[in-house]
Amino acid sequence: MLAAMTLASLSLWVLASDLCPPVCQCLHNLTTIMCQDRGLHQIPELPESTEKLYVSYNNIQEIPRHGLEELQVLDLTMNQMDSFLFLNPVWPNMTKLSKLFLPNNNLWLLKSDQFLNCPVLTLLDLSRNKIRHIPTGFLLGLAQLEMLDMKFNWIQKLQVGVLEGAFNLTDLNLSHNNVSNLEQGVFKNSAVLEKLDLSSNRIPSIGEGTFRGATGLQHLDLSGNMLTSLSEGSLRGLTMLSELDLSRNLIDSLPSKVFNDLIGLEILDLYGNRLTSLPLDIFSNLKNLKELQLESNQISAIPDGVFDSLSRLKELQLSKNCILELHPALFNKLKSLQNLDLDNNALRHLPKGLFHKTRVVKEIHLDDNHIRSIHHSVFHGLRRLHSLKLSRNHLTSLHPDQFRDLIRLKELHLDANHIGDFPTSLFMNLTNLITLDLDNNSISELSPDDFVGLTCLKELGLSFNQLHDIPYNTFYPLHLLRKLQLKNNSLESLHLQLFARLSKLTELNLDGNKLDRLQPDVFQGLTNLQRLSLKSNQLSAMENGTLGPLGNLSTVHLSGNLWDCTCAHVLYISRWVNMHSDKLGDQPLCFFSSSSSPLTIDTPLSQAAQSPQLLQDQCITRAASGSSLSFPLEMLKLFTISLLALSTP
Repeated sequence: MLAAMTLASLSLWVLASDLCPPVCQCLHNLTTIMCQDRGLHQIPELPESTEKLYVSYNNIQEIPRHGLEELQVLDLTMNQMDSFLFLNPVWPNMTKLSKLFLPNNNLWLLKSDQFLNCPVLTLLDLSRNKIRHIPTGFLLGLAQLEMLDMKFNWIQKLQVGVLEGAFNLTDLNLSHNNVSNLEQGVFKNSAVLEKLDLSSNRIPSIGEGTFRGATGLQHLDLSGNMLTSLSEGSLRGLTMLSELDLSRNLIDSLPSKVFNDLIGLEILDLYGNRLTSLPLDIFSNLKNLKELQLESNQISAIPDGVFDSLSRLKELQLSKNCILELHPALFNKLKSLQNLDLDNNALRHLPKGLFHKTRVVKEIHLDDNHIRSIHHSVFHGLRRLHSLKLSRNHLTSLHPDQFRDLIRLKELHLDANHIGDFPTSLFMNLTNLITLDLDNNSISELSPDDFVGLTCLKELGLSFNQLHDIPYNTFYPLHLLRKLQLKNNSLESLHLQLFARLSKLTELNLDGNKLDRLQPDVFQGLTNLQRLSLKSNQLSAMENGTLGPLGNLSTVHLSGNLWDCTCAHVLYISRWVNMHSDKLGDQPLCFFSSSSSPLTIDTPLSQAAQSPQLLQDQCITRAASGSSLSFPLEMLKLFTISLLALSTP
């Protein structure tokens, strides 16, 4: 019995293999046939059980009139079906077909009743063709159609009747066409339409009642058109709309009641228009709004009270405008606000009380303004704030209580201001701070108390300041610090214990300072350091063992220094470079000079260790006058001859 069953199963398998087209792959008991990218010019003979046929990326130019009646899914993406549709006004009989894909077929002409023989079609994809016109009655017979995708065509107009027959259409994508005209009444029978994408067309205006009939519309995308204005009734009746995208248009003004019917709106995007002002009651009916995008406009003033109805608003984008000042009560009613973006404006001052009612805000971005002063209590009460950005302003000083209540702050950006010093208690309460950026200021000194309380800090930026010296215990509180940026200051030396407690440090940048000597134990304790940069200092040598503690070092930068390859003191760093060439992030060179006639030879620092007999034990040091290192001409000749000999095979 078992043998008989096995034989029967084997026979069925062989039969199935025989029925599967030789160039295709057959799955699910011959119900799914995969023939993509096989160079086919016609559809192969199929098993009668075929329900899903995938023949994309071929050269198929026609389909048989019969034999495909059982198909439910047909994918003809990237073929050559343009002539077939032109010569056959009605698609072959496929009464079970629910999904038809025809992108990239060079289609240019559609006809009325084209798909009348596909009555259960739910998805029709005609995207990425060359269709210029949708004829009236094109969708007749497609009463079950739910999604019509016609993006990336050349369609110029939507006239009344083009959607006739598609009573269940919920998703219509006409983005990236050339539509410039929407006839009134085109959506009159589209009550179940939920998503309409008309982005990236050439629509210049929206007339009164354009969307009349589309009462179930939830998502409307009109971005990237040529809209200069909206009429007051252009969005009338869209009470179910939850998302409206009007970004990247040319709108310079808005009627005060244009959004009045949009009582369910949650997202409104007006990014990248030419708005110069906002009517006081423009948002008065948008009580469910959660996200408002107004960035990249030309707004210079915002009337007090314009946001008072937006109690559920979570995100407000006002960046890249021309806003000069903010009324102290402007945000008072925004009880749910979490993200506020005001960067790239022309603000000069932050008034008292500006954020006092926005108690749940998490992010405030104020970078790239002209802020010179901040009232000392402006951030008080913001106990949930995570991110505060004040980069690239004109701040010169900060009050000791400026950040008093920001107990959950994780990142603070104060870079590119004019801060010379700051109160020692300024950061004391920022116990959750992870990133502190003080780059590009005028800080000339630090005290041991400056960073007390920053027990969670992982990144500290102090580059491009005026530091000459840093007290040895300045960084003691920063046990978790991972990255320390000190480049482009005026540091001449580093205290022996400066980095002693930074055992978790992975990156240290000391580029562009005036360091001429490093104490041999200065890096003691930096057992996890991976990246060290000492470029463009005045180092001429390193004492033995200086880099020894850095067992996890993966990258080091040493170029732009005065490595003295005439002196035996250079042997340690030269040998280290020779042995760890895989860790070099640049090519450090020897520095040669003569007081009478400067001479530079592009000799790698590693070469000095290969000719130690040529190095002087008694090195010539800098004279009191500050002259450069002197290099005897005879020694230079011998050293050059030796290097040439070493390089000769």
